[in-house]
Amino acid sequence: MSTSMMSAVIAQKNQKNNNIKKGLAILLGLLSVLAFFLPYMQFVFKNTTYVVSGFQLATIKGFRVIGPELSGLVTIPLLTRISVTLGILLAIAGIVLLLCGKPALAGIAYILSGITPMIVLISTSSIQEAVTQLNISRISIDYLWPSIYVLVGGIICSVLSLWTQGTEKLAESIFLVFSCVSVGSVILITVYIFAAGAPAIIQIGLGQFLFGTQWNAEANLFGILPLILSSIAGTIGAILIGVPIGILTAVFLAETAKPQVARLVHPAVELLAGIPSVIYGFFGMLVIVPTIRDFPPFKDNTIGDSLLAAIIILAIMVLPTIVSVTETSLKAVPQAYREASLALGATQTTTIFKVSIPAARSGILAGAILGVGRAIGETMAVIMVAGNVANMPSLLGTVRLLTTGIAMEMSYASGLHREALFAIGLVLFVFIMIVNISFTYISKRGVQMDAE
Repeated sequence: MSTSMMSAVIAQKNQKNNNIKKGLAILLGLLSVLAFFLPYMQFVFKNTTYVVSGFQLATIKGFRVIGPELSGLVTIPLLTRISVTLGILLAIAGIVLLLCGKPALAGIAYILSGITPMIVLISTSSIQEAVTQLNISRISIDYLWPSIYVLVGGIICSVLSLWTQGTEKLAESIFLVFSCVSVGSVILITVYIFAAGAPAIIQIGLGQFLFGTQWNAEANLFGILPLILSSIAGTIGAILIGVPIGILTAVFLAETAKPQVARLVHPAVELLAGIPSVIYGFFGMLVIVPTIRDFPPFKDNTIGDSLLAAIIILAIMVLPTIVSVTETSLKAVPQAYREASLALGATQTTTIFKVSIPAARSGILAGAILGVGRAIGETMAVIMVAGNVANMPSLLGTVRLLTTGIAMEMSYASGLHREALFAIGLVLFVFIMIVNISFTYISKRGVQMDAE
């Protein structure tokens, strides 16, 4: 058989395989469209059960729920309606695009259709909140098999569509899809946080919410300025203590420590990273708080539970992250840099601070960013040592941070109170974004200055 004939046979075989994949993708896509018209979710409110299809979720007004004291119509969230509608439209778009010979676009449409049940899951949480306000505690929301099929079927249809382009294109597309999933997760979280927190801020008033100094849910006073300032003070204090200690420890391990000593220090640092936050809280409650309370200069001025205790415990908790990332960055600095510095007559200490640390600046900043994130987001350990009273920050006074405010009250909050806690989460989210963007800008400016 000649080469041209073999090529023709192989091409024909590939075309046949692609047609099979295309046909399966179209068939499964049609089933995904059908799944939206089948029983999609089940809502059980006390003794009342509603089984609804995806189409009904997008079209009906809501659920009539009767509670022991109150009753009312629980509306379906707008985001749920949009998600279900997009799921149907994107599944249809995937079929049409595949028939038109656009497998890449069809794959994207299918995967977007597949993730819509996850968005529905997030958005229907507000239904639970609304029903809880009717004094109904027995609530459950169950996903039925058609909704699960939409998720699984969307992924399978996407893979089959992309596979029709060849194995190499499939691999490239899968890498692209997973990178898009990572970015999409961030976007989804961002959208949800803003959607959940913005209504409370609008109702309370941006100025009153951010700059109010009183937090009293019973009196509908939701001012979080003390929480914001306490979080900022706690984070800055922890970084001022933790970053220098972490960097110097990393320098010791990467530059000057003997192998025998490094083998002892490394497990200790790794152990710090593995200790649960509640254990740090116990340590702070049983050691740090009594020490502050009984320390002669502070005696009679504090009960021990204070901002200072929170700063100390957070400084300890950020150490392993900063040490690990900084040490890795220092070890990545080429040895030639150090040898050149020493050859010019610089001492080892001068080489470390003038050559190694500046060369590892971006990694050190990354470690600091991760440390800031750990300090801002820590909850359990801070609850156990900070006192948890919404006071303006004082080094020896009791304080409440943003994270602890959410954790302490979310379990029993309802109505505007619960929405205000979501709004605190939005403020915390924006705070972390500002910190990350600022550190990224500083890091890039440093690289540009080095290049110049």
